[in-house]
Amino acid sequence: MIDKQRLLAISNLKLAGKIEDMNDEQMQQYEELLIAFIENFPGDEEKIKNALKENLNEGIDYNVLKDNLIAMCKTLGRIHADDLSRECRKEIEELRGADREKIEAYVTGFLSTVAMLSIDIQMAKYLKTAKTAEGKEGGEAKTTAVQSAEAEKTILAVDDAMISLSMLKKNLQGLPFKLICVNSGKDALVYLKRHQPDMFILDIEMPKMNGYELAEKIREDGHEAPIIFLTGNSTKEYVIKAIQAGASDFVVKPLDKKNLIDKIYRHLYSPNV
Repeated sequence: MIDKQRLLAISNLKLAGKIEDMNDEQMQQYEELLIAFIENFPGDEEKIKNALKENLNEGIDYNVLKDNLIAMCKTLGRIHADDLSRECRKEIEELRGADREKIEAYVTGFLSTVAMLSIDIQMAKYLKTAKTAEGKEGGEAKTTAVQSAEAEKTILAVDDAMISLSMLKKNLQGLPFKLICVNSGKDALVYLKRHQPDMFILDIEMPKMNGYELAEKIREDGHEAPIIFLTGNSTKEYVIKAIQAGASDFVVKPLDKKNLIDKIYRHLYSPNV
C-alpha cells in the first residue's frame, strides 16, 4: 500500500481533503492510476522529446507536440496534479507560433517537473517497504552528530561534472549549509574517513564508481545521513535500485532551486516527513 502521508507531502499533488476521505477501494483505484502514470511516463516523455526533434530544419511540428502535451495534461488531471495540468494547458496555447528556443525551454522545464513528480510518487510507493526489508546489520552504526536546526549543516556533494557542482553552490549560496564538493567516489570516501556530513548529494552517472556503488559504501561504513540522488532518469527500475542503495530522495536535473532547497530542508530538519 502506498504511503498516504508521503503523498500528501508532494506539493504538485492536490490531495488535501480528498485522500483522507477515500475508502480502501477508492484508494486502490487511485493507487492504480498513480502506478500507470509512473510506468507510462518514460514513454510519454520520449514522445514529447521526439516531437521537438522532428523537422529540425523546418521547425517544430506544433500539432504533434500539442497532442502529446494534452495527453500528458489529461494524465496529470486524473492523478490530481491539478495545477500542473492547468498550467500545461495554458502554456500549450501560448507556445503556438513561438520560436524553438522558447518552446524547448518550456518543455524541458515541464518534463523535469513531471519527472520529479513521478519519482516522488515512487518514493511514497517503494521507500518504506525497501527500508523495512533492509533492516539493521553490521553492528552499531555511526550516527551524525546532533546539531540544532540553527547550526550550519555540512553537505557532501559528489559529481564528476564541475558545472553541476557549480550550480549546486549557486543555488545554496547564502543558506546555512557548508557545501563540500568532490569529483569522484574515491575522493568522497577519503573525505569520509575523517568527517561525517549531515547529508549527501550524489550524482548517479559517474565513471569508475557510480552513485549506487558510492551510496552502498557509505551505508556499509555506517553513515546514516540522508542521501539525495541527482538524476535525469525516472524509470521505476532506476528508482528502486537507488532506494536499495540507500536513497532518501531525488532531485531531477536540470536543478530546480526551490525543489532542491525544499528537499534539503525536509531531510535535514524534518527527517520523518
